[in-house]
Amino acid sequence: MGGGEAAGAPGAALAAGQPKSAFVPPVAGPANSPAAVAQSELEKKLASGNPQLQLQVLDDLLQAWNMSQSAPPKDLEDFVKAKMLIRLPQPPPGKRFAIDQKLGRVVLVSQ
Repeated sequence: MGGGEAAGAPGAALAAGQPKSAFVPPVAGPANSPAAVAQSELEKKLASGNPQLQLQVLDDLLQAWNMSQSAPPKDLEDFVKAKMLIRLPQPPPGKRFAIDQKLGRVVLVSQ
């Protein structure tokens, strides 16, 4: 259907200029729906390569998880397993995203 092209256009344009490891989530609903607009913002932040924006999104997902689940995630791969993300964003070289259980936040740590 033609509507699918319009809904996927923003993500497709962003993905075309991104490296293969860039985050590209599926579009949720019509392009102008609140869910699609929010997802577009999430997509831009995760695909930006900006670690602070990526941390913000991952931390927001962690808070959403904690509000909706009875147990905290074991690690960030749980977001992928729960289909909250297609894949984790690429961290800066020599770093990885991790959950700091004491702080209850997503942080960047050295590998």
